[in-house]
Amino acid sequence: MPRPEALAAFEPEPEPEELATPEPFAGLEKVTLRELVAELDLVADELADDPSVRSDYEALVASHGLADSDALYRDYVRVRLAFESTRDGGLWHLRWAITNEKPNSEQIWRQWKRAPVPDVAALPSEVSVPTAEAECDELSALFAFLAYQLGVRHVGLYWPTWNHVVAVWTVQSGEGAPVRIVVPTSQIFLTLDDSLGTRGFDPWSQKTIYEYRRRDVKGSHPIEAELARFFVSQARKYGGLPQAELQRLRNERDLSMTAALAKGDAN
Repeated sequence: MPRPEALAAFEPEPEPEELATPEPFAGLEKVTLRELVAELDLVADELADDPSVRSDYEALVASHGLADSDALYRDYVRVRLAFESTRDGGLWHLRWAITNEKPNSEQIWRQWKRAPVPDVAALPSEVSVPTAEAECDELSALFAFLAYQLGVRHVGLYWPTWNHVVAVWTVQSGEGAPVRIVVPTSQIFLTLDDSLGTRGFDPWSQKTIYEYRRRDVKGSHPIEAELARFFVSQARKYGGLPQAELQRLRNERDLSMTAALAKGDAN
């Protein structure tokens, strides 16, 4: 009869437990823009494997006649992540407001130096306090700035009317012609269902769309690590949802923040 220790040698090893994603920026009090972008780049690589993200990409390629490629998909994942994070009512709890500021994101980054850190466990319908308030041109500039930091090119600002700004991402069709993809950083002049790639605006009504290369803040610009962790956690928690579901949750956040603002004004 085999000895007990010999039997133990033939027992299958237990399956390794799935490792939890390490908390980003552990032990830090401040995080630089450069560090935040590096972490978001890792999140984008994770999201690229999500079936919902791939499905939304394929729908965009088909509807706009784009030239499918690995490089385009890589850029799409980052455009999608930056858009859903920085839009009005998006993952990072930004809110549109009249500010009369210039079309860049400097004031948003200033607000984030003293922004309240939302509860990552809060439901979209429970969001009441924005991390920053900004006008449509500032939101669009923030998206374009972040997309550029993530390595995406040919993103610029577009004025569909004299008093409104969204962003546009220019890519190529299957025939090699330029295709302009509207990135609606707010719902102004659009329906609540309009999202990335909407045809609610004609991006060719503006003759030239210049790539947004302005360095709104330096790579060494700091924000509180707790806020940066919230940004990354939101990206990981929601970034892989289908576009339609992200739109629904965006509308919930917007409604919740609007109701909280109205209640505050009433008091």
